[in-house]
Amino acid sequence: MMDESVLKTIRVLYAEDDTYIRTLVARFLKRRVAKVFEAVNGKEGLDIYISNKDEIDLVITDIQMPVMNGMAMIAAIQKLNDTQPIIITTGYNDELHTSDKVCRNIIKPIDNDQLIEAILSCIGVENG
Repeated sequence: MMDESVLKTIRVLYAEDDTYIRTLVARFLKRRVAKVFEAVNGKEGLDIYISNKDEIDLVITDIQMPVMNGMAMIAAIQKLNDTQPIIITTGYNDELHTSDKVCRNIIKPIDNDQLIEAILSCIGVENG
């Protein structure tokens, strides 16, 4: 069993345009992490990131979103902070919707245990 107590110290930016998925995953995260910033698209995510970048430990983003997609948001965030841990969540398992420039790619539907493991891995907490 991994030590999940460290999760209570993590602040997450979560960008997802699907209201149902965003609500479910944000509720799951809010029970486990210190804070969740929610964004409905990449533009809003980037704006939240710029305003709160010193408070955000991890970014979790969908790729297919209106206004600004996840890849554009990731590129902009990485220009600001090239060490920012980022997890992609996507319904597509292909090169257009995944990236080797991020910490982890998770294919939807999101498995909660896989998400927790990815978060811990991306912030440098090993399974122990």
